[in-house]
Amino acid sequence: MIKELLQSTGIAFRHVRFLKPPQGTYAVWLDNMETDGGDNQKSGIFEHNYTVEIYEPTPDDSAEQAMETALDAAGIQYMKQDRYWLQDEQRYQTVYDFIITNKERES
Repeated sequence: MIKELLQSTGIAFRHVRFLKPPQGTYAVWLDNMETDGGDNQKSGIFEHNYTVEIYEPTPDDSAEQAMETALDAAGIQYMKQDRYWLQDEQRYQTVYDFIITNKERES
């Protein structure tokens, strides 16, 4: 689900990091997952606590709007941190945190 969500933004993205970051705006995502299951161990609940970090060489309102539009379209509630400057990276960063819960059954 996270890959489809990020693809819909049009922003270049990777899981965890880029070995060689693109010149323009890009995103990386992280997934902290918690599991729970039924007594029969045949079904599982997976709670994905996602963090998406958007890196911008200059303030990129359209990238942030694309991210928010994708989250809204998917019905996902999120928390957004204010854009801030990363001196070491020489880029702005905006961080989004949200949770997606999936239930899977073993057949």
